[in-house]
Amino acid sequence: MNPQKILFKKPVTILQVFHNINVYGKDKKSFDLRREDTEWKEFHSESGYIKDSQLFLPEAIMENSRFPNCDLITIEDSLNREEDQEVNRCFHLHHPNEIYIFQLKQKEELELHLKYDDFAVGIPKRADFKICDLKEKNPVEIKINGKTDFSMTSGRARVFKEQFYIFEVLGEFSSCQIMRNPYPPVPKKVPGERKLIDLLKPLW
Repeated sequence: MNPQKILFKKPVTILQVFHNINVYGKDKKSFDLRREDTEWKEFHSESGYIKDSQLFLPEAIMENSRFPNCDLITIEDSLNREEDQEVNRCFHLHHPNEIYIFQLKQKEELELHLKYDDFAVGIPKRADFKICDLKEKNPVEIKINGKTDFSMTSGRARVFKEQFYIFEVLGEFSSCQIMRNPYPPVPKKVPGERKLIDLLKPLW
């Protein structure tokens, strides 16, 4: 079945987000033991893509109540995605929007801010701050880690978490092609040239 073309009411910014979240215990304290888990690999995506200057999105996005009037749409791909995890979000940029452990704010540029949370990031605690501006053709990778400190109260073993994100603005689009199920996954690679913002802290 041919894709259905949808015209946006106004140009929409498309933000590609790659993420890889690795939770591990003391048995993988050595980085060599978890190196393979943290490497970016080629994978197959069902969340949307750009081809021949056209935007393709899965039909499920039409169920999002913000879709008809949004300013920004995400295309989200994970190296270890859970089945119920979102692959597209629709945002109105006139107010802050949360995505994972971050906030998106539209000022003179599209800004990415850290929004710290004990459970989502772990300790050591970080202050909320602006990480960077997100601009077209300037992909940014962010690395952050933390450890839970709830083992004394819950009886659970302490765990450690490494989170890697890549944000890439793909441009503005005035229309999209809606892909009807079933559609084949598309091979993707993360951008090779990207700025690295390293927020990793010693946990041992």
